[in-house]
Amino acid sequence: MVDGARGGRTRAREVVFRAIFEADATGEDPLEVLELSLGRFRFTPDGRAYALRLARSLGRRAGEVDAIVTKLLERWSIERLSSVVRAILRLAIAELLDIPESPSRVIIQEALRLADRYGEEDAGAFVNGVVDAAARQLRPGSLEDIDSAAD
Repeated sequence: MVDGARGGRTRAREVVFRAIFEADATGEDPLEVLELSLGRFRFTPDGRAYALRLARSLGRRAGEVDAIVTKLLERWSIERLSSVVRAILRLAIAELLDIPESPSRVIIQEALRLADRYGEEDAGAFVNGVVDAAARQLRPGSLEDIDSAAD
């Protein structure tokens, strides 16, 4: 099944984003929120496995993910971000760190899609800039084909 197909990885990212958002608001564990949410959504087997993999990654590396986000924000604190933007950035950074088979440009596009759908007016541009910078830092050279196409 194609990644963008109903119930695949795109759906997995959205459901994990929603779980991160809910956990941030309630103080609950994102993995527990996700596990409760899984029954409400239809997934492909790959989509379900991917959602769990993303949530587990964030659970293991939450402090590291937040430190990376904070470093990239320059003169902003992570607490100043909207809950939506904070959840999207956490998801994208965890995916950049732990899922090397996901291309950096796909992670950026998916983060931008979530920001456009759920975020405030300028969230997309902000998320794009931060996740692009994260990809360049965490996966050097992974966006070179994009840079050369722009020349």
